[in-house]
Amino acid sequence: MAVAEKIKQEKELKITLGNLYNTIQPQQGERIMVIGGSETLTARCSDAGAIVLPVAIFSQIKQNEFDTVAAPLSIHGYAEGAQWTAQAYDVLKVGGRFVVDFAEASSLPPASDFPYAETLPGYWERLKAVGFTTILFQQLTAQNAREAVLNGWTELMIAEFPVIVNRFIAVK
Repeated sequence: MAVAEKIKQEKELKITLGNLYNTIQPQQGERIMVIGGSETLTARCSDAGAIVLPVAIFSQIKQNEFDTVAAPLSIHGYAEGAQWTAQAYDVLKVGGRFVVDFAEASSLPPASDFPYAETLPGYWERLKAVGFTTILFQQLTAQNAREAVLNGWTELMIAEFPVIVNRFIAVK
């Protein structure tokens, strides 16, 4: 049995509280791309035995190459953040998962550091429009900066609390 087939059979589609790593559930040999600059997430997935590529330039990536694409909140820092949903779809293998945290626009600090922001219906429609067949989501909240950090949402430490983040698992 190929590694990718084994991963698909063992992975439960389950959104968990806490850091995005817990929802990703990285497996030995799984190919994971991490969008944005989460060095901690990249290191933790590598420590679990996954083959991890942090990337900011999709043009360097082949289609159908990854089992999982993960996007922590850092995706909001990119002006082309909205396009990354379609690009994540393209680089995923059939059955691959896009695991992403999208903050509600109202939860992002009011700064030009976050050019990409929508609300739950916008994120949902964007995932659906690019072709994801199964979409799971859960709204998560942090009541204070400590909870934001525990969830891996350091970008929200200067936001007004409570903050709302939409965690998605979208399957190609």
